[in-house]
Amino acid sequence: MFEPIVLTGRYTTKLDSIDNDAINDIVLSRKDMKLDDDPGNTFAEDSYLPIDKEPVKKLLNEIDTVIQKEINMNFETYNQWAHILEPLESTMIHTHDTPAMPPHLSWVYYSKTDDKCGNIVWQGTIHNKFFSMEHTPKVGELIIFPNWMPHFTKKNNSGNIRISISGNARPYQNFNDPENLLNIVGVVQ
Repeated sequence: MFEPIVLTGRYTTKLDSIDNDAINDIVLSRKDMKLDDDPGNTFAEDSYLPIDKEPVKKLLNEIDTVIQKEINMNFETYNQWAHILEPLESTMIHTHDTPAMPPHLSWVYYSKTDDKCGNIVWQGTIHNKFFSMEHTPKVGELIIFPNWMPHFTKKNNSGNIRISISGNARPYQNFNDPENLLNIVGVVQ
């Protein structure tokens, strides 16, 4: 019988019906509204994202539709934020792991990219084997991955800003299925 010890992956798709210019305008109009102004805190890099704006509502709805259709029908986004990566900036390695919460999903959507704008990189170590996977972001692309996976963004060498929207998805608040809760990759049917 095959029983995985570690099994993880990412899901990548393109969202074609999103108004990226409208998303970018909303993000840029609030770029100084940071989630945390403490130096060194990862939230100091991230900006408030107003979920009451129609283009943002549409984006979040489409992301949840993809998650529910392609990964797990019981998951929904519970937080989200905007990230502006200025030229020559990068993002430190981090996870979206939350104490006392079971593993769930993280996602990133790219609304503005250029060549060399900063690839996303996932890294980890299993026993003494180091692994790294890198991806070049494209406008309109949605990437979904496990929240516990360490990742960072390489330096933005494009000369222009890069804008992404990120978030996390977990089971619905009233979802109760402990036997299948961690089956977010579809190993068990």
